[in-house]
Amino acid sequence: MIRLVASDLDGTLLKTDGTLSDANVDTIRKLNEKGIVFTAASGRNYTGVHELFAPYGFRYEAILANGAEYVDAGGFLTGTCYFDKSLVKPLLSLFDRYKIPSMMFTGAGVCTHMDEEEGRSRYRLRMIRRLHYHSKDMDDPALIRTIPALQMNGIRYLDAFLKGDTPVLKLECFDMSRDEMILIEKELQKYPQIVYFSSAGDNYEITDRDATKGKILKKQCDEKEIAADEVLVIGDGLNDLSMFELFPHSVCVGNGMEELKKRAEWIAPAADEDGFSAAVRQYLDFIDN
Repeated sequence: MIRLVASDLDGTLLKTDGTLSDANVDTIRKLNEKGIVFTAASGRNYTGVHELFAPYGFRYEAILANGAEYVDAGGFLTGTCYFDKSLVKPLLSLFDRYKIPSMMFTGAGVCTHMDEEEGRSRYRLRMIRRLHYHSKDMDDPALIRTIPALQMNGIRYLDAFLKGDTPVLKLECFDMSRDEMILIEKELQKYPQIVYFSSAGDNYEITDRDATKGKILKKQCDEKEIAADEVLVIGDGLNDLSMFELFPHSVCVGNGMEELKKRAEWIAPAADEDGFSAAVRQYLDFIDN
């Protein structure tokens, strides 16, 4: 019997426009009613996840920054795996050398060592050009609240920040051409302390090598005494692969990457066709009773 459902957000639970469908909202509420744990497995920080779900009032736990943090239904940290701060400056220097924009997800929000207006502008342009958002939506307060990168703040004194107590969850470089990604990947391979992957085809998200969605979810399940075969994981991209490797009941939505589909136990309809709801009903046929 499934006791916990963990789902990726962007490209899986959320539609292409970044919103939740009525069907998926209803399904999460039914999971709540049945006492089944719902875990959002995201690359976002807590603010980005909370602002998305707050209007609906349902209970959720969350994997944050691809496995750097886990929060319970009360928003309290129950697991962490933070980034080694000694690696931050070398990696930022690498991105600067190739003139690639970057940002840090930290315990104090999303930050950049670039000029913050330049960083926000580059990310807005990326959303329009590569992620197919409309330019008229870029100033929508509701959108800004749910996408932490649009709120990134500049760090004036990087050395002082790195010496402080604020944790770094992950780094992300973005808005790269294919050639730039190949160059950056060759450099990232020199750092055995990290893991990295591209979630959007033009970026690399970089975390501690032990900060993966699968590892932190497995630790939480062990503490809850939930067996691996009592978990359903749903995703679309390579940052979900670690969950598919550790939990046998795995579903890739129809718009997901081919590599993930090969590892999936079942293929659901696309995210825009309520693939999340279809996956839950495939494995929990009692959910509507």
